Amino acid sequence: MATVKFIVQSESDNAPIYVRLSLSKSESFKRKTREIVNPKQWNSKKGTPINIQVGTKDIINQKDDLVNVLAKIERFIIEEYRKRSETDIINGLWLEETIIAFYSGGKRLAQLDFLDNYLEYYLKDVLPFRKNRGKAITESTIKKQKTIISKIQEFLKLQNKRLKVSDYDVKLSNKFEQFLEKQGISKNTIGRYVKYPKTIISHAKTLDIEVNEHLSEIKGYTTDTPTIYITESELQQIADITFLNIGHTNTKDWLIIGFYTGQRASDLLQMNKRQLIEIEGDLFINLSQKKTATPVLIPVHHKVKEILKIRNGNFPPTYSDNIESAKTIFNTNLRSIAKQANINRLEWGKKWNDETKRFDYGNYPLHEIISSHVCRRSFATHNYAKMPTPIIMAVTGHKTEKEFLNYIGKSTNDLSKQMFDYWRKEKGTEQIQQSIKTVN
Repeated sequence: MATVKFIVQSESDNAPIYVRLSLSKSESFKRKTREIVNPKQWNSKKGTPINIQVGTKDIINQKDDLVNVLAKIERFIIEEYRKRSETDIINGLWLEETIIAFYSGGKRLAQLDFLDNYLEYYLKDVLPFRKNRGKAITESTIKKQKTIISKIQEFLKLQNKRLKVSDYDVKLSNKFEQFLEKQGISKNTIGRYVKYPKTIISHAKTLDIEVNEHLSEIKGYTTDTPTIYITESELQQIADITFLNIGHTNTKDWLIIGFYTGQRASDLLQMNKRQLIEIEGDLFINLSQKKTATPVLIPVHHKVKEILKIRNGNFPPTYSDNIESAKTIFNTNLRSIAKQANINRLEWGKKWNDETKRFDYGNYPLHEIISSHVCRRSFATHNYAKMPTPIIMAVTGHKTEKEFLNYIGKSTNDLSKQMFDYWRKEKGTEQIQQSIKTVN
């Protein structure tokens, strides 16, 4: 005979309540409900809230409501078990589906071993609650996974049969990669995209859904990306021009600010007067980077101070309230002012091809391929070797030196070569000191 008992395992104030369905002494399944309780108010032997006699009206009502909900869940599970068909497999997945069905108005989920059904379930009942190292995953991670799932769903519609979760292997991953390539997505982005389905599908194992034994063999990858940057002299070429178009003037100022603050366009184009703070007489920009939620304190360069002074302490106006639209306008203006300033140095980069709907890589005049990202990369490249790398990373927000060096297209060999520069300077200093001693 099937029996149901509720269990609390955590000692935290808001502990989740689990339900255990026992079919025999050796066969039982446990899954989490959406209810929570303070363990101090829980009777672990009976599997029910303690019978509170004294307390505020709200506390007593909350206890009564919880008792009622748990009783309804128990009745629902027993009734679903009683109505089971001969083909139903009673396991942890069945219990999970039944709990979800209770909260969704009594409608059982479709078979989750089919990949399309599983992805829908993951979007609604897993992703919003996922955690990483005990903390809720960030909004940017949720957005990224939603994008990947959307791509997989598009891919599945093109297949000639309905696929199961267990069908997703290296071979299918390779087909998914080819699908992404046809969409004109950059190779580096594809390299990140192909590893995410593994993360999403691996979670199916917690629901007792079969996954492919070769799933772990799917790997992401990175490719060498263009490291486009402008030099200080090229920046000065642009700064020396007086543009008649007000939009171009604003873009020039944003470029100068970006060159000396090293931020992504999503943070750069939303800088405002409220972020300016003074510490011991020095001016800083205090912000939290949107992509990584990394807090950074950016010293305000004298060139940036000049722009702020001309603008009565304000940053240039933004192009749009929508940051993606603002970046598009900024990029268009940036290429225009760079062309007017004759920034024609040939640089290896990527250029969008409207006919093939993908990027073409090659050597192009810099003004044709310059974009908003040149700000952050130019800051990092310009200051590299001029000041300690950790100081630059504190502004750019890079977490590791390896990540930073890859970003600016440097390797450990470059670091080794720099040692000779330091030795030469050291030797030159010693020679000067020796000459002074000789003269004296």
